[in-house]
Amino acid sequence: MGEVLVDGETIKYDDDYSFKDYTGRPCKGKLSGKIIYASCFSHEEPNSKVFPNNMTGATFVNCNLDNCFIPNGNNVIGGSQRKFKVQNDLRDWELDGSDKPTRVMGEKFYIQQGISVDPKDISTTKLKDIDEIKKVEAV
Repeated sequence: MGEVLVDGETIKYDDDYSFKDYTGRPCKGKLSGKIIYASCFSHEEPNSKVFPNNMTGATFVNCNLDNCFIPNGNNVIGGSQRKFKVQNDLRDWELDGSDKPTRVMGEKFYIQQGISVDPKDISTTKLKDIDEIKKVEAV
């Protein structure tokens, strides 16, 4: 069992699940009642079912939980819980509570390039190749 100071409080975390990379794969371990520190559980699809449905009492501290569904009865302290999805313009967009795109990830870069960051400008059809992307960028 390791220890870390978080917001002035010493937290004892579970070594088996802390500092691990579960990116893109489910975590089927027995996490109920465990404290998990600085692990990555990020997935590509919003609301991904990464954890067992019956998991309760788990606490995630400074973990990357992007696009992960966290069952009720568990806690999240710090870290990241963004919802995002690749849209028809082939860019990752952050989503609101109803899974509608609200903000392109890397917004500053696109603004500097003069490329629209307005979700209304997302193509209604999926771009397929670099030539189509260049046409969109030219608008």
